[in-house]
Amino acid sequence: MTNDDKQPPTLEDVGARLKAMQDAVADKKETAKEAEESAQGVGVGFRIGMELVAGVLVGAGLGWFIDDKLNTKPIFMLALIAVGFAASVLSVLRILKGLDEAVGLGRAIRAKEGREKEARDAKTQPPPKAGDDDE
Repeated sequence: MTNDDKQPPTLEDVGARLKAMQDAVADKKETAKEAEESAQGVGVGFRIGMELVAGVLVGAGLGWFIDDKLNTKPIFMLALIAVGFAASVLSVLRILKGLDEAVGLGRAIRAKEGREKEARDAKTQPPPKAGDDDE
């Protein structure tokens, strides 16, 4: 084959290659989004487990301390374990309903997502023209 036999790619060839590259990029973005959602799910699951364990352990510790001071073993420990478990379950329900977003970490995450959305919107909007003043 000589250089004369070689022809430049046709527009259809270039279009097909471009479409294949766009599909590959879209698949990569979708995979990254799925991985991020999965990581968030794992984080919520870990938080729920820690809430349950922490409530029971705090209740048991306080109950044991009170029982030790008052010599009433195991009345307060059993009662406060039940109270700690109940508080943990309420906390888990609050997490699942999304009511904990008003304070703490939930508010920080929501603020970060808002800043990211504003940055994305700023990139997609065209810059203002020189003569486009609303005033």
